[in-house]
Amino acid sequence: MAVLEQEVSQRRPAVWLQAIALGLCVFLSGASVMIYQFMVVRILARDFGGALDVWASVIAVCLAGLSIGYWLGGKLADRFRSWRVLGLMLVLGGVSGAFVEVLANRAGNALIQIDFALTWHPYMAAFVSCFIPNVALGAVLPQTIKLATRQLEKVGATAGRIAALSEVGSITGVVLTAQVLMLYVGVRESLYLTSGVLIAGGLILSQAGRWLAPAAALLLLWPAPAHANIIFEDYSAYHHIIVEDTDTHRLLRFNRDIQTTMSLHDPYAGGFEYKDFFHVPVLFDPTIERALFVGLGGGTGPKDFLNHYRDMQVEAVEIDPAIVEVAREYFYLPHDPRLEVIVQDGRAYLRRTQKTYGAIVVDAYASGGPYGAYLPYHLATREFFDLARNRLEPGGSLVFNAVGAHGGMNANVIRDVTTTLRDVFEHVYVFQAHTSINTVFVAVKAVEQGSPDEQRWPNGPWTRHPLSGVELRAMAEQLMEEGIIRVPDFNMRVAQFSRAHRHTRGGNVLTDNHAPVDIGGGRR
Repeated sequence: MAVLEQEVSQRRPAVWLQAIALGLCVFLSGASVMIYQFMVVRILARDFGGALDVWASVIAVCLAGLSIGYWLGGKLADRFRSWRVLGLMLVLGGVSGAFVEVLANRAGNALIQIDFALTWHPYMAAFVSCFIPNVALGAVLPQTIKLATRQLEKVGATAGRIAALSEVGSITGVVLTAQVLMLYVGVRESLYLTSGVLIAGGLILSQAGRWLAPAAALLLLWPAPAHANIIFEDYSAYHHIIVEDTDTHRLLRFNRDIQTTMSLHDPYAGGFEYKDFFHVPVLFDPTIERALFVGLGGGTGPKDFLNHYRDMQVEAVEIDPAIVEVAREYFYLPHDPRLEVIVQDGRAYLRRTQKTYGAIVVDAYASGGPYGAYLPYHLATREFFDLARNRLEPGGSLVFNAVGAHGGMNANVIRDVTTTLRDVFEHVYVFQAHTSINTVFVAVKAVEQGSPDEQRWPNGPWTRHPLSGVELRAMAEQLMEEGIIRVPDFNMRVAQFSRAHRHTRGGNVLTDNHAPVDIGGGRR
């Protein structure tokens, strides 16, 4: 008996060391599945937008890969019951995960040239980029259960413990991605970091170590307060939509955030002050013939342009078909032959269209974040701004609205967007609304010297930039006197420069690889 007790006491540390190693293994695989999933969505958004079908495609492929992985892992566990095979699955998951971005980009570039079966494009791109990593990581769970089971009568408890630990890893992956990787690490670096940890873990499975279960962050989402004068409320695939009447105005809300205001007495009046800056492209080129709005909301911008510029063709691209219906029914967006509304993600539409515009106005916000409405990241990167610039006519302008102010709310977003736009465009003007926390950027595509587009203003685009507030006000007053621009107080608006207009340092260039504009709202 003494010899047996000594043998058991000698084996106990080894058993605990193996249990810790297995725990680390299944925890790591669970976290990596979620990190890869979020990163793939981030990458596919560049080619297919941030729509619900991108999330659906990635989740579907992830679940399919995990299902096959569970089946394969069970087969491998019964045949080999080997630490080496388990480590090989981690290494395979890490190696294949390192190529996720390359494969996703190649798939996106190929599919963007194909005009049929568009609904299935995100699924095909997701399959190409992330199916194999999910199969490999799915194979980890059943093998871990097999290796951890030492008594048949306790197999249920063992399986439950291992599965629970895998889910804790998944929660960690979600929180780590949202709170750390998206904020401070790029997409590519996050993929490589995750892959490196998986490969290292697969090679040193027997290494003892300790792990600390993370505390999951609880994000409290308070619903908008109930109002007796809500005239419409519904949930779409993208928003909680509320249309509310006050004594004088009609409001469009996404959750608790007001998106549009309209006077009940005049459907063309009552909008936010920052909408006035949407007319700055006409100031720089009074001969604009076509404008594009990315983001419809209640349709204030398109309605304004239709009302003010009788010869202008206006397009609006909106990702949520329910918003189009609301704009038509409750905000009186007209059925005008000069207006075309496209239901599609704005970036995906710009990639597919071959049209050029004198003005592109980006006023698109997503809802549902813990801090309220937020900028869709794929509409605020250098790659997107390059795309928009290519769709502008010489002398045309990109207008970009951002909620925030230099030195105030979302100051980091304002700094980074300023820096990114200046990295792409020759001339960038930054305006600040006085009655709301909105910063509006107007980025101008320069006219080449000696080109046919170089005509004397106002019969062509203005070619000498930058302009001072005094010069802008004088130009605005001239166009207002001629009736070309009929926006009240427009001559005063164009002198409302943000402090970011003169601030030239401190921002980062936002890229598809790293653009945390939709995370950590309100940061300075």
